[in-house]
Amino acid sequence: MQPRPPLRRPLLRHLDNLLVTLLGCVLVALAWVFLPLAIRPLLLGAIPVYLGVLLPRCIGRRERLRRVAEARQRSIEQWGFCSRDRCGPWINYIDFPLVREDAVFGGRFFYSEWLVVHDGRIIINPGPANVDLIAGTVSYDLACQRTYAWDGCSPKVPFYWIATFGTPDWWDHLEPVQCLRHGQQKQRLMFWPVAHHASLVHDALYQFLNVAPVTKAEADELFHRMLLEAGMPRPLAWVYYRAVVLGGARDLRQARNPNGTLRCLTPLPGDPTPPQVRTPALPEKLPMQ
Repeated sequence: MQPRPPLRRPLLRHLDNLLVTLLGCVLVALAWVFLPLAIRPLLLGAIPVYLGVLLPRCIGRRERLRRVAEARQRSIEQWGFCSRDRCGPWINYIDFPLVREDAVFGGRFFYSEWLVVHDGRIIINPGPANVDLIAGTVSYDLACQRTYAWDGCSPKVPFYWIATFGTPDWWDHLEPVQCLRHGQQKQRLMFWPVAHHASLVHDALYQFLNVAPVTKAEADELFHRMLLEAGMPRPLAWVYYRAVVLGGARDLRQARNPNGTLRCLTPLPGDPTPPQVRTPALPEKLPMQ
């Protein structure tokens, strides 16, 4: 468990630079084989391409780091922990509490500002919270609208503030999702890209993977199941799944966190039992990847 995970935002050793470098190497290799005269223009063109990736991260970097540090400190003071860093770009959002039910997370309990795991129910963007660390309690205003943003399927690379390139979320479609409205869990029909629902839940779980009673393998497998449920072709869903297995949160592959110590005072739909202190419920062994 990492109540205060390290903040890593390297400027040069960054995935964006790696992807641009790999793409450039592929183009130069192809030019070397098929069109040697194009090698020089490609090398010269690398300069504005790198600037297009670096400048959006350089300009305003100091202010962004200051804000991140302040937000992490506020979270430590309010909740006793902070989440893993999310550097964006946050180009998608929801403005309602989204619910995903999954029996895998039965017996798991965790409460935070943006993520709730409550006995098989995952709630993202639950609403403003009132936390009492001394009493060990938390309550939510589920009716108060607020916004949770995420980037979709990572990575997303801003380019000169005029475009964003990266992993596609693919075609738009109608998809029923569960949400909380007027104190009840209801169905809502969303018109969004086929990977949005899965990437939203996966991003929220990854954000709190350092403290939530959820393993990386469980989050990745849920991501895969949700892609298939949304209608993504099986081979493409497998590629996305392997990408997060191999590249996502590699430092937390063996993390196993107990249930949170807070108890929720807010009645949640479908939970007839009164709030009580929960005990750890993760399996003794991690699933094999």
